[in-house]
Amino acid sequence: KGIASQLLHHLIVEAKAKGYRALVAGIDASNKASIQLHQKFAFKHAGTLTNVGFKFNRWLDLAFYELDLQD
Repeated sequence: KGIASQLLHHLIVEAKAKGYRALVAGIDASNKASIQLHQKFAFKHAGTLTNVGFKFNRWLDLAFYELDLQD
């Protein structure tokens, strides 16, 4: 497992242990690697906001992914 997978796995385990109901990730919609990582852990696409993030001198779409921890 890569470090990102290890960290996300640990975050999910800790969130469940603390009784959290869900996790929500806001991801630059063009960041395919991050989207694939979250999908690997069963995060589902909840929606995308267009041109709402400004980073590196350009406007970005923000994709939201959610994981229901009650399953």
